[in-house]
Amino acid sequence: MRGAQRRIGLVVAVLAFVACSGRSGLVEQLDERAGMMVVRGREPLVFARTEPRYSRSARDYLYLGPLATNRQGVREYYLWVGVGSTLDRGFIAPAAELPTRVYVTVAGEPMELALKPLTELVRRTSTRPIYSTVVPLRAELVARVTLQQLTLIDAESLQTLTVAADQGSQRNYVRWENGSGFGDFVTGMAGR
Repeated sequence: MRGAQRRIGLVVAVLAFVACSGRSGLVEQLDERAGMMVVRGREPLVFARTEPRYSRSARDYLYLGPLATNRQGVREYYLWVGVGSTLDRGFIAPAAELPTRVYVTVAGEPMELALKPLTELVRRTSTRPIYSTVVPLRAELVARVTLQQLTLIDAESLQTLTVAADQGSQRNYVRWENGSGFGDFVTGMAGR
């Protein structure tokens, strides 16, 4: 009887922990081989850009989400940018360069963030995308930021986003869907 009570107690404790962590808005994944915890928000913000000259329904998409890593108590923060498209790039539409900078307007001022491939700045062993997206990703990029910068971005109701490539071409994207990842992420990380 005691063993059954202990198991029931353990199950209740685990369920309570899962319920509490689910409300925090943080999604954590341990990368054992890399020796770090990867923390992200629930879902990213979605931005889109239409190319009516190629298709009335196909679009380029940018996903934007907060990301943190914790390697033995050393935390680093990133702005994650997923690049996807439903356009047939390279066949119908010309191939698009990957962005190297993202511009976010915060309190009326532009914030320029340099983008690098995710694999250059976050050494993890998993090959799964950080965030799951409806449109398959062509690339995952990140900009190293501070928690304060993520808090400032969260405070804005971003309706547009601009990215630029090395060749100087700029592309504007408009808000397509609201993700719930930023506010929950910032609140959860600030409470740690």
